Amino acid sequence: MLKAVVIEDEPKTREAITNIINRLCNGIEVVATGHNIKTGIDAIYNGRPDILLIDVELSDGNAFDILRHIFNIDFQIIFVTAHEGYALKAIKFNAFDYILKPFSVDDLTATINNAAKEVNRKKSEMYIESLLTSIDTRENKRIVLKTAEEIHLVNISDIINCEADSSYTHFYLKDGSHLTVSMHLKEYDELLKDYHFFRVHHSHLVNLNEVRRFHKSGNAYVLMSNGKEIPVSSRKREKLLETFNAL
Repeated sequence: MLKAVVIEDEPKTREAITNIINRLCNGIEVVATGHNIKTGIDAIYNGRPDILLIDVELSDGNAFDILRHIFNIDFQIIFVTAHEGYALKAIKFNAFDYILKPFSVDDLTATINNAAKEVNRKKSEMYIESLLTSIDTRENKRIVLKTAEEIHLVNISDIINCEADSSYTHFYLKDGSHLTVSMHLKEYDELLKDYHFFRVHHSHLVNLNEVRRFHKSGNAYVLMSNGKEIPVSSRKREKLLETFNAL
């Protein structure tokens, strides 16, 4: 079951969108809603959606004020707006699509179902890649990384750290090179967590074998073997300490 979050400041419209999704979009459920910036941010963090439907104009700001607070946008965004002029700005946030008000039930369900297909396609692609990597032995485990132009087979042990960049992930390797892949960091967190990788921050995943120092106090960070200082979020600090103590 895919999860959807709806952020809309008009109660009747919010309720209508929620009912349409729950009744007419198979395999999708609205798990949280919001009506302004604060409740919208809370809905995204608590609901962890696969699909976000968000009204551009809210009572206390706009959709972009909310999205700037989200460290890792790892979901499909559908903007709902009465102004087509927002389309170009929506593209900057890697929006999947946008719906113009007033919208029909058919337009809404078609757009949501297309977004769901994209979510499932990416999940299937990630599953296939994980199967390909399982062919190797654990000691020489490899991962398939597809950039815009090439497909790379990379030893997991050669990855120093990964960094989120909206819907992209940057991989930094021991040889000093880096690869950019059009997949969310969340997917690689799931794939690599059994290979001594730890997500120290919303935007950062590190290979614990490549950590050279953990600075715990103040603005906590880990120093990596490539010289990068990577921030550790306050809520990850204790868990990281526990992980190091267990090594």
